[in-house]
Amino acid sequence: MERPHEVLGLSPDADEQAVREAYRSLLTDHHPDQGGSRERFLEITDAYERLLGERRATDRDGGAIAEGAARYRVTYAPDPDAERDRHELTVSGEYLSLSLAGLVDGVDIASLVDGPVTAAATRTVAFLRAHNTGSRPLEWRGRANTSFIGSDGFLYEGSSIVAPHATDLPGRWTGVDVTLEPGRAVDGVVIAGEIPDDVAVEQVVYTQRAPDADGDGTGDTERYLFELRPLVRERLNRLPFERD
Repeated sequence: MERPHEVLGLSPDADEQAVREAYRSLLTDHHPDQGGSRERFLEITDAYERLLGERRATDRDGGAIAEGAARYRVTYAPDPDAERDRHELTVSGEYLSLSLAGLVDGVDIASLVDGPVTAAATRTVAFLRAHNTGSRPLEWRGRANTSFIGSDGFLYEGSSIVAPHATDLPGRWTGVDVTLEPGRAVDGVVIAGEIPDDVAVEQVVYTQRAPDADGDGTGDTERYLFELRPLVRERLNRLPFERD
């Protein structure tokens, strides 16, 4: 199996700029929107994410740390005294307290991230705050486990369009998958796949899979459903942070 730097055609000591340039060059030929192979695109994207994660971890901590530890830093302990945003919708279950902080139409993806996005696009974006209120670690999988249900009755999945920039989003918002320890929270961004202009999102559903009691395999699943009536939908159609 190729190592990340080999996938991108780089030497092991290549710097971040070289990683970015190699990634952009490869996407020109391999992005699915340009007729490339989805499998090769995912392989290139994974290598890019892993290499940047390793370098940023080294920059922050003065030495290399495991990728999982680097990702864990995007989680935080919520402030119990913090005032909740009145615009947010919150659904609580056995495992999570999950809030939909924003559902914004027509977001210019290139302006949302700190870095170049090869495929220019505007998309609907969901901003979700997930707090593990249970007693066991959970795997937060925002993009894979979030669905957008349109007024046409169709279900639209999350997109990987900014996967290489999952940690380059504003403030504490992130698009990475993380292990969410008990008592910890993550502010997750999920970008929808292409939704027709004449279709409105009427529901957002997140499915949380919990480990079984022995920690082996997968136990229960729990679905968190946000019903978006017109006035609620209008209230959520704003970014939950200030642009620079």
